[in-house]
Amino acid sequence: MQSGQEKVKLFNVRFLPLFAAFLILGIFSVKVSYTVAVILLFVAAVCSFVLFITKNVRWGVALALVLVFLFGFGLAKLELHFRNDVGLSGETELTCRVTSVTLKDAGSDDADEELDAIINGVTEGQDTLSESLPVYAVTADRVKAGGKSYGGGITFETTELLSVGDRLTLFGDVKIKRLSLADFSSAMAYRKGCKYEVSEPDLLQTQSGAAPLSERVKTGARRIFCEAQGDRSGGFSYATMFGDAEYMESGDKTAMRSVGVAHVFAISGLHVGVLAAALLLLLRKLKVKDGVSALILLPIFGFYAYLVGFTPSVLRASIMVIVGLLASHFGARYDDVSSLSLAAILILLFRPLLLFDLSFIMSFLAIFGLHSLSGPLTQAFERKGLKRGLAAALALSIATTVALLPVFAVVFGRVSLVGFLLNVLIVPLASAAYILNLIALILTAVIPAFGALLKAVSVLPWMIAEISVGVASWGLTASYDFTAAEILVYYAILGFVGKYSLAPKKAKLVAGGVGAGVLVILFFAI
Repeated sequence: MQSGQEKVKLFNVRFLPLFAAFLILGIFSVKVSYTVAVILLFVAAVCSFVLFITKNVRWGVALALVLVFLFGFGLAKLELHFRNDVGLSGETELTCRVTSVTLKDAGSDDADEELDAIINGVTEGQDTLSESLPVYAVTADRVKAGGKSYGGGITFETTELLSVGDRLTLFGDVKIKRLSLADFSSAMAYRKGCKYEVSEPDLLQTQSGAAPLSERVKTGARRIFCEAQGDRSGGFSYATMFGDAEYMESGDKTAMRSVGVAHVFAISGLHVGVLAAALLLLLRKLKVKDGVSALILLPIFGFYAYLVGFTPSVLRASIMVIVGLLASHFGARYDDVSSLSLAAILILLFRPLLLFDLSFIMSFLAIFGLHSLSGPLTQAFERKGLKRGLAAALALSIATTVALLPVFAVVFGRVSLVGFLLNVLIVPLASAAYILNLIALILTAVIPAFGALLKAVSVLPWMIAEISVGVASWGLTASYDFTAAEILVYYAILGFVGKYSLAPKKAKLVAGGVGAGVLVILFFAI
């Protein structure tokens, strides 16, 4: 019996959420002034002391929590210093490797035709290309200057058509692109490794080279998708596989964002979950033990994370799947909030400033809301007579929608009033499309004749796009400008009514009902 308890403690560590919370609070303190940071430190110390005097933790754990806060602050401050204040700057000659080339203002309808015309030398009667050449936004890595390598990618604009993999020698005024912790797009640049920018560089030398492995894999997959499924379905399938929506039709992207189902073409834990479920089903049919399955899935998830750019959502989902398998292997009880906390700690230890990345925020909030609310909601719907499958699907959709509602309102300006219902239909379609596309893609890459199977699957992304465009035309959206205080109150209520709260059921129902009523009034009356 004692050994069993020890196994439970291995993955059900009740202090992990506390350590994750104090680490996050410490990192967040870098965003505010030193005065506010000191106040937050005092609050953290008081909370730690309260936990100690109420005998929830021992004095050693209470002290460790305060030290974790300080460690998080120092770690983030150091990372921000190296990101914004240390590196290459000034007019210099450097070499780099092209990793992406994008036609500037590529969202216009004529962008692709213009690019084709330039590539094929079509000038439509003009004697010179000087006035018609488009501008390309270029990203490069492997930056070297003066014989020294510099970490972080570099971006610049040029009228010369370059290819991914080209080795460049250029001269220009290099500046560090400062990371703003209040700007989601700046945080995304940090995640993608774009640290430098060059204004009006002179390209001294261009040498053809091989594209990175990730780019070669994605380019090949995109070609196979578009050849078999057409540009619309193929672009959608490619986006759901690799999280790159650049090749989707702009109307589809806009519609899916407005109706709240854009997460199906953004790489998220949903994709890893579907992939893990399919692989685990296969491995368990082959009677492979969970410990061995974890060793098999680890490199697979690692390679997939590399292909999609190590997004926080994929890393989070991968860690939680591996932890679940290890818990099963050792006979331990899997605890979702401990697993979620461990994933947050591991990611932030290596990349603390990802705390301010939109992908990190949405991924962890969605999973916390799902685990906290979906169980109670499923039981409530079952008591109302819904079958378990439908009750679970509806509860999952409502839980994730409620958890992300303020984020959607702040980032996108509007939230869909039917998104939670639409997700009940779209998520199963997207999950089926994802796994079928993956299987068909691998088969087609090996045996081109399987392209017919890939073409048959194209009906699923087409249906998702058509449904989204149709629902978007109804205009069932609302907007509200949440303040920081209102967001804090919102998530405090969300935590209070969830399964992790020990409050009485009646108190939860009252708090949830009042909160929902106020929210409806805000959306429709203001």
